[in-house]
Amino acid sequence: MKKHSFYSFILAGLLGGFSFASPALANSEQPPGGEPAVAVASVKQAVSAPPGISGSFLASHFAQSRYDWKTAGSYLDKVLRKDAENPDLIKRAMVLATGAGDMTQATARARDLLKVDPYNSLAIMILGVDALANNHPEQALAEMNRMPDGDITDFIRPLIRGWAKAAQGVLDTSDFNVTTIHSYNGALMALYLNRKNEVPAFIQRMIEQGAMPTYDAERAGDLFATIGDKQKALSIFEGTYQQGKNNKNLEKKIAALKDDDAAALKELIPALAIKTPAQGAAVAMFDMARILFQEDSDSSARLFANMALALNPEFLEARILLASNMARNGQFDEAIGFFSAVKRGQANYLDIQHYVADLLADSKREQEALTLLERLFAEDHDIDALIRIGDIYRNDESYDQALTAYNRAAQAIGGKVPEEYWYLLYARGMTYERKGDWPAAEADLKAAIAYRPDHPYLLNYLGYSWADKGINLDESLGLLKKAAELRPTDGYITDSLGWALFMMKRYEEAVPSLEKAVEILPYDATLNDHLGDAYWQVSRRTEARFQWERALSNTTDEAQAEALRTKLSRDFRGRSSLKEAKSGVVDTSAQ
Repeated sequence: MKKHSFYSFILAGLLGGFSFASPALANSEQPPGGEPAVAVASVKQAVSAPPGISGSFLASHFAQSRYDWKTAGSYLDKVLRKDAENPDLIKRAMVLATGAGDMTQATARARDLLKVDPYNSLAIMILGVDALANNHPEQALAEMNRMPDGDITDFIRPLIRGWAKAAQGVLDTSDFNVTTIHSYNGALMALYLNRKNEVPAFIQRMIEQGAMPTYDAERAGDLFATIGDKQKALSIFEGTYQQGKNNKNLEKKIAALKDDDAAALKELIPALAIKTPAQGAAVAMFDMARILFQEDSDSSARLFANMALALNPEFLEARILLASNMARNGQFDEAIGFFSAVKRGQANYLDIQHYVADLLADSKREQEALTLLERLFAEDHDIDALIRIGDIYRNDESYDQALTAYNRAAQAIGGKVPEEYWYLLYARGMTYERKGDWPAAEADLKAAIAYRPDHPYLLNYLGYSWADKGINLDESLGLLKKAAELRPTDGYITDSLGWALFMMKRYEEAVPSLEKAVEILPYDATLNDHLGDAYWQVSRRTEARFQWERALSNTTDEAQAEALRTKLSRDFRGRSSLKEAKSGVVDTSAQ
């Protein structure tokens, strides 16, 4: 069963049983995505209604199950015309309008709902958001004051209330808890009110939560940079950067701090962009959306992301999250449409165009993606566009075209590929390896590692390639041990470490790593195959056959399948065929 965090559970309470699923799931215990199932009463209500109403009701559910919330809402409007005071229908219409981004309609529905259900928390929250968006902090406070107690309201009410108070010139975080979201928003409120001396206390609360995700750690660094504590900001930025070294924003922030470039920092640090309480409250709504999206609670995340955009229509991160949300649910055209109005010269133009190209490629519209990227290179000399062209071809296993694109990028850079484009070396190295040109692949991968010596996946790619070829085994083991230390729960890296030990004939040492890899990824054919090979070498023959059989049932590679059938034809003394058994030859090789 999928585990859900505090945020998922409190949101379920706020929605009060509202369904994000289709009627077909009415009696399901656990519908896809972990969202609540359709209430049986709602389906009965539709079935017992006049034919036209029931058809519209079920059509609304069907559209919603396809993640088309706008159409779902339009069908439900037809039902509401016949049953305008039904609180369940009004609530459903309010949620659908919010999910569709029609906050004017959502607010109207919220007011209608409160006439028949005066303490509905979600309706009150929507009105509070609308009040802040329209610069009516006193109205937002009035809404928060009538919001009933409960897990979700106790979490969100202080945030909306705090920003409404900030709009009145008051810093009031008396009902905040110690979570990083509350602490970060408290710091933003202090910055907005020009009370920088109170920001460190909020940062300390964030740090006291324990090991922070890189996103929260970067935020803490942002806050230190904003109040002028350059050394602490650099310390956090550089420590966070060491964990992956693939965050271009962090690279820019570090450079801006070292160069004392205040203008660049202003562009890079979101905390400096908050000029109104509504923009601050948008961050709080976005944080809820971000966490729910990470937990695959897509429909719930969509509600909060749209509330964030109602508060700050220019909030790019919220817009990208919504587009990602839609794309993950098959609504690619709607996702791409989110960015159609962005023009050259606007902030983040190239980053947004890259994202649109990714969406086009993900929706199997590769030619449109390639055309867009070629235009970006022609008009903006965008090297990253060429690299992305190579990535599209490489993901399609069109390695000749991928290599052409990568070489075009390298030529456009001119001379030696600099550190800024280390990923070009990594991508081209993988492409050379797939084409069978190992010397060229090895040269690129080594050059990439020289720039990124702590990148776990780079270390893994080169280390595993060496191990699988049976060359440079001592160096391979060193790289893979380092990669495993950096990513101890990555099944593929753990398998690579075990495979290097296997290729060094250290079979007993290889088994624990290969077992751990299979525990993490139990149905990966290659990992099962590797563990089977190791078991065979340490005379655990029954377990070896089990792993090979599992690998055979999960592989889609016919060459691998044939090799597995050969292994499974062995008898328990290691003979791989009747002819071999009669000859008296015993094969002790796992290959």
